[in-house]
Amino acid sequence: MKQDDGELREAFVAAYPTYVAESLTALGVQMDAVLADAVVDGVGVLDGLLRHLEVTPVLEQRSSPLEIFRESLRPIDRALTLLGVPTPSGGSAARSIAPWDRYGLAPGSSQVLGEAAHEAHLRWGFTKAVAMSASVDDTAGPALGVFASLDDRDAIVPQAERSSYRTVVLPSDRSVSVVVASADELGVEAIVRSMAARSRVIVFGSNITDLDQIKFMSLGVSSTVDRRVVLGDLQSVLPPLV
Repeated sequence: MKQDDGELREAFVAAYPTYVAESLTALGVQMDAVLADAVVDGVGVLDGLLRHLEVTPVLEQRSSPLEIFRESLRPIDRALTLLGVPTPSGGSAARSIAPWDRYGLAPGSSQVLGEAAHEAHLRWGFTKAVAMSASVDDTAGPALGVFASLDDRDAIVPQAERSSYRTVVLPSDRSVSVVVASADELGVEAIVRSMAARSRVIVFGSNITDLDQIKFMSLGVSSTVDRRVVLGDLQSVLPPLV
Protein backbone atom coordinates (compact mmCIF):
# COMPACT_ATOMS: atom_id res chain seq x y z
CA MET A 1 0.00 0.00 0.00
CA LYS A 2 1.46 3.34 -1.04
CA GLN A 3 1.62 6.22 1.38
CA ASP A 4 -0.47 8.99 -0.23
CA ASP A 5 1.70 9.12 -3.40
CA GLY A 6 4.79 10.35 -1.57
CA GLU A 7 3.12 13.00 0.58
CA LEU A 8 4.72 11.81 3.80
CA ARG A 9 8.14 11.37 2.18
CA GLU A 10 8.04 14.85 0.67
CA ALA A 11 6.99 16.43 3.96
CA PHE A 12 9.71 14.66 5.96
CA VAL A 13 12.42 15.40 3.38
CA ALA A 14 11.41 19.07 3.28
CA ALA A 15 11.55 19.26 7.08
CA TYR A 16 15.02 17.67 7.36
CA PRO A 17 17.33 20.66 6.61
CA THR A 18 15.35 23.01 8.83
CA TYR A 19 15.27 20.52 11.69
CA VAL A 20 19.02 19.92 11.43
CA ALA A 21 19.74 23.67 11.32
CA GLU A 22 17.64 24.24 14.43
CA SER A 23 19.34 21.33 16.20
CA LEU A 24 22.78 22.72 15.37
CA THR A 25 21.76 26.14 16.65
CA ALA A 26 20.64 24.55 19.92
CA LEU A 27 24.09 22.95 20.18
CA GLY A 28 25.79 26.27 19.45
CA VAL A 29 27.27 24.93 16.19
CA GLN A 30 27.43 26.83 12.91
CA MET A 31 26.81 25.13 9.57
CA ASP A 32 29.99 24.52 7.57
CA ALA A 33 30.98 22.50 4.50
CA VAL A 34 31.33 19.24 6.46
CA LEU A 35 27.89 19.59 8.01
CA ALA A 36 26.35 20.73 4.73
CA ASP A 37 27.63 17.54 3.08
CA ALA A 38 26.21 15.54 5.99
CA VAL A 39 22.80 17.15 5.43
CA VAL A 40 22.91 16.09 1.77
CA ASP A 41 23.82 12.54 2.84
CA GLY A 42 21.07 12.48 5.45
CA VAL A 43 18.44 13.72 3.02
CA GLY A 44 19.48 10.98 0.60
CA VAL A 45 19.16 8.31 3.29
CA LEU A 46 15.78 9.64 4.39
CA ASP A 47 14.40 9.87 0.86
CA GLY A 48 15.58 6.39 -0.06
CA LEU A 49 14.24 4.69 3.06
CA LEU A 50 10.88 6.45 2.80
CA ARG A 51 10.58 5.49 -0.88
CA HIS A 52 11.00 1.88 0.20
CA LEU A 53 8.38 2.37 2.93
CA GLU A 54 5.92 3.74 0.36
CA VAL A 55 5.92 0.55 -1.68
CA THR A 56 5.96 -1.83 1.29
CA PRO A 57 2.54 -3.25 2.30
CA VAL A 58 1.42 -1.71 5.58
CA LEU A 59 1.45 -4.97 7.50
CA GLU A 60 4.99 -5.73 6.32
CA GLN A 61 6.46 -2.38 7.38
CA ARG A 62 9.00 -2.94 10.13
CA SER A 63 10.19 0.65 10.45
CA SER A 64 8.11 3.73 11.05
CA PRO A 65 8.58 7.16 9.44
CA LEU A 66 9.84 8.73 12.65
CA GLU A 67 12.22 5.84 13.23
CA ILE A 68 13.53 6.35 9.68
CA PHE A 69 13.93 10.10 10.25
CA ARG A 70 15.97 9.40 13.36
CA GLU A 71 18.14 6.92 11.46
CA SER A 72 18.79 9.50 8.74
CA LEU A 73 20.41 11.79 11.32
CA ARG A 74 23.41 9.48 11.72
CA PRO A 75 25.48 11.43 9.14
CA ILE A 76 24.97 14.59 11.22
CA ASP A 77 26.09 12.78 14.37
CA ARG A 78 29.20 11.50 12.56
CA ALA A 79 30.02 14.96 11.19
CA LEU A 80 29.73 16.55 14.63
CA THR A 81 32.06 13.90 16.02
CA LEU A 82 34.52 14.47 13.16
CA LEU A 83 34.51 18.20 13.90
CA GLY A 84 35.22 17.53 17.58
CA VAL A 85 32.03 19.13 18.84
CA PRO A 86 31.67 18.34 22.57
CA THR A 87 28.71 16.15 23.44
CA PRO A 88 26.12 17.66 25.81
CA SER A 89 26.90 16.65 29.39
CA GLY A 90 23.37 16.32 30.73
CA GLY A 91 20.89 17.78 28.28
CA SER A 92 19.25 16.44 25.17
CA ALA A 93 21.74 13.63 24.58
CA ALA A 94 21.08 12.24 28.04
CA ARG A 95 17.40 11.96 27.11
CA SER A 96 17.93 10.53 23.65
CA ILE A 97 16.01 7.39 22.70
CA ALA A 98 18.58 6.36 20.05
CA PRO A 99 21.67 4.69 21.55
CA TRP A 100 23.99 5.99 18.78
CA ASP A 101 22.77 9.58 19.22
CA ARG A 102 25.57 11.33 21.09
CA TYR A 103 24.19 14.83 20.51
CA GLY A 104 20.49 14.34 21.24
CA LEU A 105 19.50 14.89 17.61
CA ALA A 106 16.76 12.24 17.35
CA PRO A 107 13.32 13.85 17.65
CA GLY A 108 10.89 12.40 20.15
CA SER A 109 7.86 13.55 18.18
CA SER A 110 6.97 14.45 14.61
CA GLN A 111 5.47 17.68 15.93
CA VAL A 112 8.93 19.26 15.94
CA LEU A 113 9.21 18.62 12.19
CA GLY A 114 6.47 21.10 11.35
CA GLU A 115 2.76 20.98 10.67
CA ALA A 116 2.92 19.32 7.23
CA ALA A 117 5.19 16.50 8.42
CA HIS A 118 3.20 15.98 11.62
CA GLU A 119 -0.14 15.76 9.81
CA ALA A 120 1.26 13.37 7.21
CA HIS A 121 2.65 11.25 10.04
CA LEU A 122 -0.74 11.18 11.78
CA ARG A 123 -2.39 9.99 8.56
CA TRP A 124 0.22 7.26 8.20
CA GLY A 125 -0.38 6.17 11.79
CA PHE A 126 -4.13 6.01 11.29
CA THR A 127 -3.73 3.89 8.17
CA LYS A 128 -1.33 1.55 9.97
CA ALA A 129 -3.59 1.22 13.04
CA VAL A 130 -6.66 0.41 10.91
CA ALA A 131 -4.76 -2.20 8.91
CA MET A 132 -3.30 -3.82 12.00
CA SER A 133 -6.63 -3.90 13.81
CA ALA A 134 -8.32 -5.57 10.85
CA SER A 135 -5.62 -8.21 10.54
CA VAL A 136 -5.23 -9.25 14.17
CA ASP A 137 -5.76 -12.97 14.74
CA ASP A 138 -6.36 -13.72 18.42
CA THR A 139 -4.92 -17.24 17.97
CA ALA A 140 -1.71 -16.12 16.27
CA GLY A 141 0.44 -15.77 19.39
CA PRO A 142 1.16 -13.26 22.16
CA ALA A 143 -0.23 -9.78 21.70
CA LEU A 144 1.03 -6.50 23.10
CA GLY A 145 -1.60 -3.87 23.84
CA VAL A 146 -0.33 -0.32 23.34
CA PHE A 147 -1.91 2.78 24.86
CA ALA A 148 0.25 5.74 23.88
CA SER A 149 0.55 8.71 21.58
CA LEU A 150 1.19 8.11 17.90
CA ASP A 151 4.80 9.21 18.25
CA ASP A 152 5.40 6.74 21.08
CA ARG A 153 3.58 3.97 19.19
CA ASP A 154 5.82 4.81 16.26
CA ALA A 155 8.79 3.64 18.33
CA ILE A 156 7.06 0.80 20.21
CA VAL A 157 5.36 -1.13 17.39
CA PRO A 158 8.47 -1.94 15.29
CA GLN A 159 10.31 -3.10 18.41
CA ALA A 160 7.38 -5.30 19.44
CA GLU A 161 7.23 -6.89 16.02
CA ARG A 162 10.94 -7.60 16.09
CA SER A 163 10.39 -9.32 19.45
CA SER A 164 7.67 -11.50 17.83
CA TYR A 165 4.73 -9.75 19.50
CA ARG A 166 1.74 -8.68 17.45
CA THR A 167 0.39 -5.31 18.56
CA VAL A 168 -3.10 -4.09 19.37
CA VAL A 169 -3.87 -0.40 19.77
CA LEU A 170 -5.88 0.19 22.95
CA PRO A 171 -8.66 0.57 23.85
CA SER A 172 -9.77 -2.68 22.22
CA ASP A 173 -11.84 -5.71 23.12
CA ARG A 174 -9.15 -8.05 21.79
CA SER A 175 -7.20 -10.26 24.18
CA VAL A 176 -3.61 -9.20 24.89
CA SER A 177 -0.89 -10.77 27.03
CA VAL A 178 1.00 -7.61 27.92
CA VAL A 179 0.07 -3.93 27.98
CA VAL A 180 2.38 -0.94 27.76
CA ALA A 181 0.55 2.25 28.69
CA SER A 182 1.76 5.84 28.78
CA ALA A 183 1.25 7.65 32.06
CA ASP A 184 1.23 10.88 30.05
CA GLU A 185 -1.97 10.01 28.15
CA LEU A 186 -5.45 10.99 29.31
CA GLY A 187 -7.47 7.93 30.25
CA VAL A 188 -4.49 5.81 31.28
CA GLU A 189 -6.01 4.94 34.67
CA ALA A 190 -9.16 3.58 33.01
CA ILE A 191 -7.04 1.48 30.66
CA VAL A 192 -5.00 0.13 33.57
CA ARG A 193 -8.11 -0.78 35.55
CA SER A 194 -9.70 -2.57 32.61
CA MET A 195 -6.59 -4.52 31.61
CA ALA A 196 -4.78 -5.34 34.88
CA ALA A 197 -7.04 -8.25 35.80
CA ARG A 198 -6.28 -10.12 32.58
CA SER A 199 -2.92 -8.83 31.35
CA ARG A 200 0.51 -7.88 32.61
CA VAL A 201 0.53 -4.07 32.57
CA ILE A 202 3.62 -1.89 32.27
CA VAL A 203 3.21 1.86 32.67
CA PHE A 204 5.86 4.19 31.32
CA GLY A 205 6.35 7.93 31.57
CA SER A 206 8.76 10.81 31.33
CA ASN A 207 8.54 11.76 35.00
CA ILE A 208 6.96 9.06 37.14
CA THR A 209 7.16 10.01 40.82
CA ASP A 210 7.03 7.77 43.88
CA LEU A 211 3.38 8.76 44.35
CA ASP A 212 2.66 7.78 40.74
CA GLN A 213 4.28 4.39 41.32
CA ILE A 214 2.15 3.78 44.41
CA LYS A 215 -1.02 4.82 42.55
CA PHE A 216 -0.37 2.59 39.55
CA MET A 217 0.70 -0.37 41.65
CA SER A 218 -2.56 -0.07 43.59
CA LEU A 219 -4.39 -0.35 40.26
CA GLY A 220 -2.63 -3.62 39.44
CA VAL A 221 0.32 -2.47 37.35
CA SER A 222 3.23 -4.93 37.21
CA SER A 223 5.92 -2.28 36.84
CA THR A 224 6.58 1.36 36.01
CA VAL A 225 9.51 2.32 33.80
CA ASP A 226 11.07 5.38 32.24
CA ARG A 227 9.78 6.39 28.79
CA ARG A 228 13.29 6.24 27.31
CA VAL A 229 13.55 2.53 28.15
CA VAL A 230 10.29 1.65 26.42
CA LEU A 231 11.05 3.72 23.32
CA GLY A 232 14.68 2.66 23.04
CA ASP A 233 14.87 -0.87 24.49
CA LEU A 234 11.36 -2.32 24.70
CA GLN A 235 12.62 -5.90 24.72
CA SER A 236 14.23 -5.34 28.12
CA VAL A 237 10.83 -4.86 29.78
CA LEU A 238 8.78 -7.47 27.88
CA PRO A 239 8.40 -11.07 29.09
CA PRO A 240 10.71 -13.26 26.99
CA LEU A 241 8.97 -15.56 24.51
CA VAL A 242 9.98 -19.20 24.88
